[in-house]
Amino acid sequence: MEVKDQVYAKGDWVVHLYHGVGQIIGLEKKCLEGKTVSYFKVKTKDSTYWVPVDHVDNIRLRPLATKKEIREAIRILEKEPHEMSEDHTERKSVINEVKEDGTFFSLARIVRDLAARQARTRLNDSEERALHQFTDRLVAEWSASFGIKYEDARQKLFHILQEIQV
Repeated sequence: MEVKDQVYAKGDWVVHLYHGVGQIIGLEKKCLEGKTVSYFKVKTKDSTYWVPVDHVDNIRLRPLATKKEIREAIRILEKEPHEMSEDHTERKSVINEVKEDGTFFSLARIVRDLAARQARTRLNDSEERALHQFTDRLVAEWSASFGIKYEDARQKLFHILQEIQV
């Protein structure tokens, strides 16, 4: 793929399904098995990873949610939570679907629903980890999209979640 055809550019914010929110900090060429490949170098809060330029249409990488999408996700968060199944296997299945889906709206729904469940009963360890991971990704994306501090976005999220639990 030529540079002019790139979907992303240096400075763009992206979301990786496994690595979370990061900013493209450069374009690098690497030689692997005698073949030169161009990579986007992406920096997250905790790490750096590389994505082949010719694989950016991969479902694992997407653009950062827009401000409009963030506002829609906030509306989702403010809605009445959906009752989660009492069957832990069914809850695990829902959590795994969100992990594979990775959309911002899915994150908003599962954070809302897990937080509501947590307010009523104890979550199991895997649900606690999922809630923490999903909350972190939601807040990181909100923060980057609006250009606000992570902690400010986190406080706003927790305020919304407290309101729906009243």
